[in-house]
Amino acid sequence: MALSKIIGHDKTIARLKSLLAAERVPPALLFAGPEGVGKFFTAKEFARALACLHKPPEEPVSEESLFSTPAAPPPLPSTLYPLPSDDACGRCASCLQIDSGAHPDVRIIDTVFQAALLDEEESRNLKVDTIREVCRYANQTPLLSARKVFIIRDAEAMMPQAQNALLKTLEEPPPGTVLILTVSRKNALLSTIVSRCYTLDFTSLPRPALERLLEAQGLALTEAEALSSLSQGSLKKAADLLKLSSRFKGAVHDKMGAFKIASALPKDSHRARHEVATLLDLLLAGARDRWALADA
Repeated sequence: MALSKIIGHDKTIARLKSLLAAERVPPALLFAGPEGVGKFFTAKEFARALACLHKPPEEPVSEESLFSTPAAPPPLPSTLYPLPSDDACGRCASCLQIDSGAHPDVRIIDTVFQAALLDEEESRNLKVDTIREVCRYANQTPLLSARKVFIIRDAEAMMPQAQNALLKTLEEPPPGTVLILTVSRKNALLSTIVSRCYTLDFTSLPRPALERLLEAQGLALTEAEALSSLSQGSLKKAADLLKLSSRFKGAVHDKMGAFKIASALPKDSHRARHEVATLLDLLLAGARDRWALADA
């Protein structure tokens, strides 16, 4: 995958590619917009482009080659590993390591990372100890690429102490370090953090783009069209709608359906409210379809 393959955010991608081409990437960027529209996916592809080596992976040296005259390697086509570039090549050691999640200079900071770092159960918030560790990593020398890139996913999950801990690194960013924060609610961040970031605002995905993404995941055209009309331009909401519709299929018309639905809701109140709101959207859409058929 590459930045150029992302659909639905043409203007935002063009801005990111221009930053790469001009080699004027800010040390801190804020990707803000509705949930599930591709902020994190774009951040990951941008990180890939930032860390790209633009050269093929080095072959291991064999014992025979140590005692022989190396042949001159054939010249690479200029279109294969362009330098400078406004996108990732997808073939170098850096790009391949990002694909496998093993890149030493690209770290994704979220609650899963935090649970592994602090050796504890996953929680909903990012703690100050996690952000302090990120700041410590940021001051280390890159191991593979020219830059270190940190993606703080759902940055609104940072507790106030954690946000304050990040401020010093934003004020005095270490050389060669880029921080990318993705956020669905910009007002959940301290104004001092927002003011120190180069902000790119993501909008909801256009319906044609969302339909293409849903079809690429194997959905029939009619199903993709129905989901895109309900999901308000969010791929995540479309996935939630699809999951709920299959999970509660038939329960609505069952005499015990309400009890079955209630018992299947998550124990966490926040997630339960989210599922109930999504289920109401499905029920309202179904009612609208039946009224439309009755009028016809």
